[in-house]
Amino acid sequence: MNRISFLLLSTYLVMACASDTFAAVTLKRLGTSPFSLTSISSEAGLRNMVEERSVDLRIAFAKAGSPELFPGFLAQFHRAKIDSIQIGPGERFKWMLFRNKTTGTVKVISDVIWAGKAAFGAFKFHINARGQRYEFIVPVGCGNLSLKSVGVLPKLASVIPDKVEVVPERIALLPQKDVIAVPRSANQNPICKMRLSSSKINCGQAITVDATSSRDPDGSISEITFKMLDAANLLIAEKIDKEAPFVQKFTIPCKSSQYTIKAVAIDNKKSQSSPDDCTQTIRIAKRKGGLVAGVGLARQLDPSSYVFGRVGYEVSLTEKLYTMALAGGFARFDGNDGDSAFTADALLNYYLTEIIFVGGGIGLWSGDNGKTDLILDIGYLVHEKPGSMKTYLLLEGRCEADDLISNNASRLGLGLLFQF
Repeated sequence: MNRISFLLLSTYLVMACASDTFAAVTLKRLGTSPFSLTSISSEAGLRNMVEERSVDLRIAFAKAGSPELFPGFLAQFHRAKIDSIQIGPGERFKWMLFRNKTTGTVKVISDVIWAGKAAFGAFKFHINARGQRYEFIVPVGCGNLSLKSVGVLPKLASVIPDKVEVVPERIALLPQKDVIAVPRSANQNPICKMRLSSSKINCGQAITVDATSSRDPDGSISEITFKMLDAANLLIAEKIDKEAPFVQKFTIPCKSSQYTIKAVAIDNKKSQSSPDDCTQTIRIAKRKGGLVAGVGLARQLDPSSYVFGRVGYEVSLTEKLYTMALAGGFARFDGNDGDSAFTADALLNYYLTEIIFVGGGIGLWSGDNGKTDLILDIGYLVHEKPGSMKTYLLLEGRCEADDLISNNASRLGLGLLFQF
């Protein structure tokens, strides 16, 4: 074999071996373009996602070239058995849906290979349709529904029509040749379905919990118990609803960064739904800033006394760091040293906890021919009207920047700061 023939043969062999890999999309990371708007960490969360995002799923099935598969998928999913598995490097998917991270548009990529360095956790379930069994995979967290494989439908399942749910009460609807013996259980547990008016809310506001879609396969729901727990899993409030529609409201306290809402349905035979069916977490929206005002008394060391008042605006820089701009004045009512003055202050405050902040900044003192002050302050939350106003006890020290040790240039103030 001459050199040219050898090179051609080698090139052919390399391309033949590599073509299968180059035809696929290699996926190395998950979570950058999640389909689900909330993290999927449980079977209940997955079922809620499918129920709430059915319109997007219908679009995704059409984009994947299988619009006729979606009706069977939606009809069978609520009773499909869901298993937890691991997907190792090199495993392949026929298609995977995701959401464009800039526009939120649902999209589909075909022929995907997992090329990550390690396995990832996923949920697995099967749907039977058109004489075949479809294996679906949903990665934990992102919720990117994927079609893993299509196989032959088992013989036992093939005699059941795709859109008929086989339960004892409906066996008479099937032709006798299709009837499969289904053992009659004493009682089936009710199924709880719950929707929240919001997954993120300001403290002090009310959230609506709607469980009207809950059902009992072989009876009726007699009551639903609603519970609200804080971040430490302590019970904050509980309500029992014995009449439909099963809708309740909870006012969200301001004591925790997040709360969990749980509902359990109880049927007419006292059987209960799974606690995982209706469990959702809500997060308290962080305060982004707002109007502030302050009043108080100040004492100058070379004795003079002042009453002060200021108004301004506070803006969030990070979760705990806020900047504040204030304008107002100090009016002297006692003593001979120091003038009344107009003030304009710029402060930076850091919240050590939900109730304490410390900060500092600079201010303009117009009296005594105009001076620049250095300011230190400490605030302690003494009163809160949820969702409306917070009141802090404020201790403030200020002194002239160019005369730090002078008695007539140092003032200590005590007052109240109101955040609206």
